[in-house]
Amino acid sequence: MPEQSSEFPEISPALKQGATKRNISAARKAVVVARYHAWTLDGTYNGSDTRSGWRCELTGCGVYVEKFYSHIRGRRDKEGNWKPSPRHDGCLPPAAREAALAEWRVAQGLSDEWLEEQLKEIDGS
Repeated sequence: MPEQSSEFPEISPALKQGATKRNISAARKAVVVARYHAWTLDGTYNGSDTRSGWRCELTGCGVYVEKFYSHIRGRRDKEGNWKPSPRHDGCLPPAAREAALAEWRVAQGLSDEWLEEQLKEIDGS
């Protein structure tokens, strides 16, 4: 599999054909936001309306799932704070996810500021 990064995620051949700068930017954002929520792209990013392969990094279990990007990206609450998305069967119970995700982000050196900085950088490129 080709090397991937948030700068150049591996995009499915179907998306590459005729991909615009906006498409590439959206793919990059998807990988960054997924990383923030403790998911790693496993394979190619197939776009927001098609399932892609992701690995759960939250507990170190590495469980592989195929999900739509919208099902892993989390949501913002009324105050604008990110809330964790549902995980996979056998992962932490909902009540434990937020604290576990906060601990995981600290261990990875990720923060809300990191995420916003990454998204602004992508928008500016």
